[in-house]
Amino acid sequence: MQSTRQEILGILKAERQATVEDLAERLGLTPMTIRHHLNVLQAQNLVEAAKVHRSQKVGRPRLVYTLTDAADELFPQSYGDLARYLVTEVKETMGSDATQEIFRRVAHRLAKEAPPAIEGQRFVDRLMQVVEFLESRGFLVTWEKSDEGYILTNANCPYRRVTSEHREVCIMDTTLIEDLLGVKPQRLSSMQSGDGLCRYLLPVPD
Repeated sequence: MQSTRQEILGILKAERQATVEDLAERLGLTPMTIRHHLNVLQAQNLVEAAKVHRSQKVGRPRLVYTLTDAADELFPQSYGDLARYLVTEVKETMGSDATQEIFRRVAHRLAKEAPPAIEGQRFVDRLMQVVEFLESRGFLVTWEKSDEGYILTNANCPYRRVTSEHREVCIMDTTLIEDLLGVKPQRLSSMQSGDGLCRYLLPVPD
């Protein structure tokens, strides 16, 4: 991202709001230049503007710029570290088996957010529907037909910072797939074990 726009985002993050004039003074740029950058950031859904009436009765309302929720994602987050600490505490308190059961329940909860299967739906059509749902949750999934059924391959684990230390989290994947497709997946490879991909064999349902 252009450095001036990064500076604008940083100011809005720290100050919570600013006008064109505020930003121009802070950055030593003309208001016209600031407006150009703000227009670009608005088009990217990173900033938004609201009219604020001046305290005096004369004069047009001024625009005050703030960050959108989407802009917060550009700043450092520590969700992965927090999740690792939480899983560590749960595992040390409750043990590995109980921790796995918690993640099974999380997978059941997540499965309820997926589009429901349609009565009479072909397995391959349901599989494509499930793949789309998984990708909306951060997975990078492909599938192919094999002699034994279907091979489901995931190239991105959204929980990798946690699974690198806690393999119990991996139970979520197999539980989620089983809930959504109605077949028990057989794990063929795992990123947690050092493989480049997570791969599962899905048997052809009866």
